[in-house]
Amino acid sequence: MLNAGVDSKVMYMEIKVDVYSNKMVLSSEGRTLTTEPSEPFSTNRLLIGNLPVAKKCLEKAVQDFGAISFFKTSPTITIQPHEFVEGGLSEVEESLLSTVAYYAGAKEVNVVLA
Repeated sequence: MLNAGVDSKVMYMEIKVDVYSNKMVLSSEGRTLTTEPSEPFSTNRLLIGNLPVAKKCLEKAVQDFGAISFFKTSPTITIQPHEFVEGGLSEVEESLLSTVAYYAGAKEVNVVLA
């Protein structure tokens, strides 16, 4: 019997990502992980001014957090910028934040403002 005694429900993780200048804080299920990139992804005008660096930073953090494994499907990521948000986010900024989260392996992304 293939699934004897094993719940056939696939597990997934919901992760909150708080984005600051050159820092991301991941939290889920009472755990927190703070990550900083090897080189800056923020500029003096943009929270994410270097897309490849931001994508690599979040992708590694999601892997280190244990959100993706053989027994887990891709996580749902809620991403929230905390700087450079005066007047709200433009479509381009929302798209950029979504792109970073999807590249990190998210199956679903929610961009929120405080």
